[in-house]
Amino acid sequence: MATNTNSERKGFTITWIIENIKYSTVRNGERLESPTFIVDTMEETKWSLFLSPILNDGEDLLLGLRRMSDSKGPSSIKIDIACALLTADGSVAGEYTATKQKVSKNDSVVQKLSDLMYVIFADELEKILPNGNLTVRIKMWKCSGEVNNAEYCTARTHIGVEKKSAIWSIRNFSTLEKGKEPTYRIKSTLNDKSIVTLKLSVTGEKTLQVRCISSDESRFFSIKLSVLDSKGNAVTCGDVKESKCSLTLTKKEIMRKKSQYLRDDVLSLIYECNFSTGLVYEEIENTNIGWIPPQTANASFPDLKLEENTATTNPSAPSFVFFAVLMIWIMVLKSEFAAWLASSFTVHQKVVWIND
Repeated sequence: MATNTNSERKGFTITWIIENIKYSTVRNGERLESPTFIVDTMEETKWSLFLSPILNDGEDLLLGLRRMSDSKGPSSIKIDIACALLTADGSVAGEYTATKQKVSKNDSVVQKLSDLMYVIFADELEKILPNGNLTVRIKMWKCSGEVNNAEYCTARTHIGVEKKSAIWSIRNFSTLEKGKEPTYRIKSTLNDKSIVTLKLSVTGEKTLQVRCISSDESRFFSIKLSVLDSKGNAVTCGDVKESKCSLTLTKKEIMRKKSQYLRDDVLSLIYECNFSTGLVYEEIENTNIGWIPPQTANASFPDLKLEENTATTNPSAPSFVFFAVLMIWIMVLKSEFAAWLASSFTVHQKVVWIND
């Protein structure tokens, strides 16, 4: 059986950079999709990449390569695929391969990401999500015919994030008790729309809790809370998790140190809020045909053994594992997209599942 290595083959490589991925505002039934791209060296076929939740599955996701319905070229094309998840320095954190995938127009070659074989630890996430950006690279080869020139493309999807901070002055703090909830509304500077409503309350043992009520459940936000002391220093006292935050400072402690934390019975609570503003832009940044850009020249892809693989529409079929992406979504995005992932969505085109 003949074995071809990637270095001996000319194909198409696309690098997809998703900026601020955890702030995605994708709604139920939608996808986070790359800009479309045309592969000139593969009969001008038209494609896109996407990430989406799996039907009726609260935690699993698909990474997909879709051939567009208006694609040029033959009715179906057989390709080999190698996919890599990149770290900040461009090295490969996780990868998979699939061979001889027959893809028709409006078909999607997808992978269920549930069968974990490795774990990406929390202290490694910054390497994979530098500044909250995710980078995926996919290489495609034709299974038949010759390709004279290799082709390289970079696509970018930017999800907008507005950052806002201010001081919430809570007056008559000493009289705050159970049943009273001072309220503060955070609005977007862009359009004056309400984003999050903060409510402060006293719970058992004089614990101070801030509840966050979002005006749009599909919008992701993060909030850091601090207390401004008498010297003008911000004393960090909590991060909002799952729409609430118990402050590390209790009412009893604040009252005991009121000369440090209160001025005229006013508690100054600083909020730092980051929230998504939707998809700002997407673009194909560059395309290179016939030469290898320096940043791509050192990239490694797994070698493919060109054995016949079949495609099926059976969701329970065995599958290859792109373990790193799943771990990122579970560890970083699970709480932010809980409502989104738990909802079912309709698949509008035929889906081709990849087998080992």
